[in-house]
Amino acid sequence: MTNDELRMDCRCDTNCRQSFQLKKLLILLILFKFINVSAQDLYDYNNTKKFAEYLSKSGQYELATREFERLVFMLPSNDTLKTSLLSMYRRSGKFDETVLRAKQLYPDLTLMSAASAIEYGRTLLLKPDYKAAKDFWESNKQISQPDKIILSATAEILQDNYKQANQILLTLKDDDHKLASDYKDLAIQAIKIKRKSPALAGFMSTIIPGTGRFYSKDWRDGIVSMFFVGTMAFQSVRGFHQSGVKSTRGWIYMGVALGFHLGNIYGSVVSAKNYNKKSHQLIRNKIDNLFNSYY
Repeated sequence: MTNDELRMDCRCDTNCRQSFQLKKLLILLILFKFINVSAQDLYDYNNTKKFAEYLSKSGQYELATREFERLVFMLPSNDTLKTSLLSMYRRSGKFDETVLRAKQLYPDLTLMSAASAIEYGRTLLLKPDYKAAKDFWESNKQISQPDKIILSATAEILQDNYKQANQILLTLKDDDHKLASDYKDLAIQAIKIKRKSPALAGFMSTIIPGTGRFYSKDWRDGIVSMFFVGTMAFQSVRGFHQSGVKSTRGWIYMGVALGFHLGNIYGSVVSAKNYNKKSHQLIRNKIDNLFNSYY
């Protein structure tokens, strides 16, 4: 091979190596650009917001909390984002964290936005801290007066203070708030609920087994109590009638009857308490549905 040919081969090798290095550099630049764009997209406001909303709708509230924290960091003056963040904390069941975060977002609670104030107050009701909720609503300057009345009435109803709730609602006209009419009807309905006296239920079952349960509208258990106590008492009397006071059968049945009777008295007291509890829970469920349908 001549010297000229050797020079040409060297030049070709050099050019090939330079071309290869240039392609390699170009590929690295493209990869770097792609990674950089992907990273920017990952933390882009709109993409983060869509992801946060997706997590919220799918019930992944703890993960959504992190995304809304990022959004609030991006736009610290956005009250809508703050409200959503507090909502995610509440829905995660982290009530103490919700209260703490709200105070960090709004150092002056009296100036907290109306939407965030509703969310904050709802958390106080769930804790529950009714006094703090009521004091907050009264001091906040952003919540409208009709809303304050509805919120105060809600707190009273959840505490079974139906008369107080009714008095509060009387200051509100039906046209002042969408919930006014329904709240008033519910408060009147709650006042009309007749509580069952546990003491009276126990006394009635002491005199006639099962009647205390009938009083509490516990018909099935009332019939069972009356039947068992009556049957055992009848067998006891029958045993004593046949063999006198020394009747083993009579004493055994008397002991069983007495045990059933004491259980019947206690059960009647519990039945009356359960009746009252169910009645109040029905009102609470209705008020929850009304409250959540609007706020």
